[in-house]
Amino acid sequence: METTGGSRRLRQRRELERGIVDEAMRLLRAGGVPAVSLRGIARALGMSAPAIYTYFPSLTELITELIVRCTDSLTEALRGAMPEQDARPLDQRLLAGPLAYREWALTHRSEFNLIFFDQVIGYAAPEGGVTVAAQSRMLHVLAGPFAALRGVEADALEAREDFLDEFLGWWGSFHGLVALEVNHHLDWRDPQRIFLAQVKAGLTLLGRVPKRR
Repeated sequence: METTGGSRRLRQRRELERGIVDEAMRLLRAGGVPAVSLRGIARALGMSAPAIYTYFPSLTELITELIVRCTDSLTEALRGAMPEQDARPLDQRLLAGPLAYREWALTHRSEFNLIFFDQVIGYAAPEGGVTVAAQSRMLHVLAGPFAALRGVEADALEAREDFLDEFLGWWGSFHGLVALEVNHHLDWRDPQRIFLAQVKAGLTLLGRVPKRR
C-alpha cells in the first residue's frame, strides 16, 4: 500500500509535470515548435535545467506529450459536435464533423501544425505508440457518421479497406483545405466559402454512392 508521503510526492510530481506541459503549450501557441525548449520552460518555472530533465529526460518525451494533448483536444471538439447519441439527420451529422474540425484548427493553428506538419529536428514519434493511439481516437470519432452512412460500425471501418479508403479520401478532401487556410495560403480568397462548397459537394457525392456489403 502506498504511504501518505508517497502519495503526496506522486501527486506533486504529476502536478509539476502538468505545469511543464502547460508552459510548453503556452510557448507553442506563442511561437510555434521552435519556441519550445526544456531550458526555456525551466527558466519560466524557476527550475534548473537538470531538475526538469528528471520529469522529461528529453525534448522528444515532451513533444510526444504535446502531440497527444493537442490531438485529444481536437477529439473532444469533434465529440462535442458529433455526440454518439445524435438524433439529427445523417447529412447534418456528416457536416458537423468537418465544421468542428475547421473551427478547432483555426483557433489552434500551432497545435494543428504540430499534429500534422511540423517536423521537429531529432524527433521521432514512438512507433505504434501514444501519438498513433491519439490520432486513431480522433479519426474514430470523425468516422462515426461516415460509417453509419456506409452501414457499418465505426469499429469495423478498419476491417473494410474499401470503406476505410473512402473515409480517408473524404477526410483528406477537407483536411487539405483546412491546412491551406491555417497556414494563410487562402488569405487571398474566401476560404470559408471554398470549404463549405467542397464539404457539401463531398456529402452529395457520398449520398449517391450505394452502400456495399
